[in-house]
Amino acid sequence: MSAFTSGLVKRALMPIVTAGTAFAARKGEEIWREKILPALEERGGPRMAAREALERVAERIGGPASEKLNAFAEKVGSAGEETKASPSAQQDEPKADAGREQERRKREQRREQRRRTIEQTGSS
Repeated sequence: MSAFTSGLVKRALMPIVTAGTAFAARKGEEIWREKILPALEERGGPRMAAREALERVAERIGGPASEKLNAFAEKVGSAGEETKASPSAQQDEPKADAGREQERRKREQRREQRRRTIEQTGSS
């Protein structure tokens, strides 16, 4: 392929690749929020989900390897118990959550403002 053809192909494909990447990022975030995160919370969090998965694999494998996997699963599941927050830290959580929620709203407002600006400049 000549340099001219290569450059032309790059210019033609760049908007498609950019749009595809943006779509994948949005869709990935949506899937994470709507499907994966709730499923992890149902299982007691990521550590418990990992523990359950390791235990299921250990059951299928059998033998000495399963004993090691079960021991590792036990460590993964119990690690969260050791790092639980103190009662005073738990009282501060609603304040931190409120602050996070406020920051999230501000970011969303800025995004919406940018979208409106882009739509106005694109339509003129």
